[in-house]
Amino acid sequence: MTTTAIQRTTSDATGPQLKSDELRLFQELMYRKAGIRIADAKINLVQGRLRRRLDALGLTSYRAYHDYATAPGHEAEFQMCLESLTTNETFFFRHKEHWDFLLGTIVPAWRKAAARGATFRAWSAACSSGEEPYSLAIALDAALTGSGCAFRIDATDINTQVIGRARAGIYGAYALQKITPAALARYFTAQADGQRHQVCDALRARIDFRAHNLLERATGPAYDLILLRNVLIYFDGDSKGAVLTNLAGRLAAGGHLILGGAETLSEKAHGFAYVQPTIFRKR
Repeated sequence: MTTTAIQRTTSDATGPQLKSDELRLFQELMYRKAGIRIADAKINLVQGRLRRRLDALGLTSYRAYHDYATAPGHEAEFQMCLESLTTNETFFFRHKEHWDFLLGTIVPAWRKAAARGATFRAWSAACSSGEEPYSLAIALDAALTGSGCAFRIDATDINTQVIGRARAGIYGAYALQKITPAALARYFTAQADGQRHQVCDALRARIDFRAHNLLERATGPAYDLILLRNVLIYFDGDSKGAVLTNLAGRLAAGGHLILGGAETLSEKAHGFAYVQPTIFRKR
């Protein structure tokens, strides 16, 4: 999920036009199901994104599409509706300061405290098309090789289409812009088209990709690190609180939560202590 930014588009001057009362239906739907607020100013974007589904189904109004997508037995279409209204654009090792803190502070402290053979566990909680968890895997592989320790990464997103792309792990020049030639040679395999590279099998095997809604609780071992970058800005107070409660429940004591550059928490929110801008530690 990466729940991610809804970008601007232009309105199609022909065909069905999205009315304000129809927009409210989708605003309420996205908030109820995913906790995401869609601003009134995004009406043209919503119309453009959903128009393809209207055309595919032969529907003549956005209200009819809303009713179709939310009808019992049409769960697959509802997922397509949700995915139409979220976009994902990122690249490897985005936000250098986060990776510097991971390698300079988090991993060294964890290695000092961990028993030999321990496993560092991390969660990319809005992984989008996979650049973030693969960046994390590259960083952890470099930091832990020869230490006797291992790592595992869970990577989730509400958008099942980007999860599929993430599992494949194939990326072009834009996504790989910050990958060094040495890392490209070590962790990627060139594709036949000469333009794209695929993450190597050994690295992909360290990551478990799956769909997950952040408003829903998840169970499993505690994480030493959770990345949730550039997502909370799309939640209101209640939804943000629910997400943070769920994250806090999965983070080990002393584990770190890293947010996006425009995101912050109150000093004592949900048991997190401030470390530095965008980085928090579970008390």
